[in-house]
Amino acid sequence: MGKNCGGTLGTPLERAYGQEEMFDVWWYPQLKDGGMPNDDLEIQLIWLKALEERGPNIKARDLAEYWLDCIQYNFDEYGLHKTNLRLGLLPHVSGYYNNWFKDCMGCPIRSEIWACIAPGRPNIAARYAYEDAIVDHAGGESVYGEMFNAAVESAAFIIDDRDKLLEIGLSYIPENSQTALAIRSVIGTMCYINATAP
Repeated sequence: MGKNCGGTLGTPLERAYGQEEMFDVWWYPQLKDGGMPNDDLEIQLIWLKALEERGPNIKARDLAEYWLDCIQYNFDEYGLHKTNLRLGLLPHVSGYYNNWFKDCMGCPIRSEIWACIAPGRPNIAARYAYEDAIVDHAGGESVYGEMFNAAVESAAFIIDDRDKLLEIGLSYIPENSQTALAIRSVIGTMCYINATAP
C-alpha cells in the first residue's frame, strides 16, 4: 500500500531525463482513485509472479525472461537492457553492455520485494537483489544500491536500531564502492550535526 501511495504521488511529478529547469512543486495534480501505474511497484509484482511460477531458486536469467514477457516499460536502462536481451546477451552482460544508465535508480526502487520474501534474512534478500539488479544494471553502483536497500529492509523486520541497520546494509556491498562511500559520508555528516546541535 505504501509503495502504491508513493508511486501515485510521485508519478505525476516525474520529468524527462536531461531537463535543466528547476523542479517547482508548488501545486499538486488531481490524483486518480486506486493509484497510478508505476514501475516502482509493478515490476516487483512481476517478480512475485516469477517466484510463484519458478520457485525460490530464481536467478537473473529467469527474471530476464519475465522482463521480456511481462514488462512493457522501455525508458532508459529498461529499454537498453531489453534490447540487449533481444540480441541474445544474457545477464549480466544484458545490464552492462551499452548501458549508460547502470548507475541509476531503476533497480534500487524495486528492493522491497526481496526483503518481504526474506524477512529478517538480509543475506537472502541481498542475494535476490543482486540477481535482480544485474539484469539491467550490471557493473553499476545501482547493484549495490539495491543490495543495500534489500538488506536494510529485511533486517528492519527484526531490528529497530537505525545505526545497526545501516551497518548491516553496508556489510553487503563493497566498502570502496561509491554507494558505500556516499552512505558513510551521510552518516558522518549526521553524527557531526547531532554532536554540534544545541
